[in-house]
Amino acid sequence: MKMLDSFDSKGKAGLVLSVIGVLLLLAGTIGYTFSGVIEDVPTPNTPNQAFFADEPLPKNILSPLVAAEVTITWDRDDVWMGIVHEDEKERCKDVPSNYFSSGLGCDGASLDFVAGNPSATATEGFTWEMESGTYFAALGAKESGLPSGTAVVVSYDVHLGHSLLSVVLSFGGIVAGGVLIYYGRDPSL
Repeated sequence: MKMLDSFDSKGKAGLVLSVIGVLLLLAGTIGYTFSGVIEDVPTPNTPNQAFFADEPLPKNILSPLVAAEVTITWDRDDVWMGIVHEDEKERCKDVPSNYFSSGLGCDGASLDFVAGNPSATATEGFTWEMESGTYFAALGAKESGLPSGTAVVVSYDVHLGHSLLSVVLSFGGIVAGGVLIYYGRDPSL
């Protein structure tokens, strides 16, 4: 405790600030990953057509401080998956069905994907760096055919880590704490 006695309140505040900065830097560098499975996602029943989730994907409300990377895989190679922006889903509401011919605007080949695409394999899936905005999952049948079976099992892993702002804040806390420690020490020691 003698070391703490050699600091005034500025030095002790600096020590706390530096420790918090180091802990945040370590926590963000290590990160945190969580996983989940969504079962019984209905398979598309129409070839050459994209189907979209009714609800948007969860938003990363801490995106300035926490970067989120999502990896999605699924259990079937006869369907494709992807992620599209809300505007792309809205555009597809007005496009007629591609049942008889592909390439009219809202099949897997014509969508403007943010992540994923019709050529992605189920076992490899795709990775998406979450961005701010409203996004929807898209699903369709591969190769103009109907998939066998009625459900797809989707697995996801979300890795949370540093964003640029959190790194800057962590280093800022360490430097500011160091300055407070330096000017808050007892010069006679």
